[in-house]
Amino acid sequence: MKIQCDVCCKQEASIFCTADEATLCHACDHRVHTANKLASKHSRFPLLNPQLKESPFCDICQGKRALFFCQEDRALLCKDCDFPIHQANQYTKKHTRFLLTGARISPASSSQSET
Repeated sequence: MKIQCDVCCKQEASIFCTADEATLCHACDHRVHTANKLASKHSRFPLLNPQLKESPFCDICQGKRALFFCQEDRALLCKDCDFPIHQANQYTKKHTRFLLTGARISPASSSQSET
């Protein structure tokens, strides 16, 4: 399952805007980030085929590159921070998380691959 654009809710998202904490398709990204000077300066990175140097740092530790995006927390997380947070209780285990490549990971596959 792919990430859906937060603006139009119709297209597959191809960009993540860290300032807006939003995923956008190409058309919505262009419309939103050309609207004014402030929006045009937002830090954004591609969800499809991202380069490691383009990916932002983890919102928690700020030291490692983020690998996951948690839709409920609206947070970018590295592997080391994602696992303890999303195994903490029954509620966080149900969070919808995506690899920064745009592919959804299920709670079951995440916990199996991390152990």
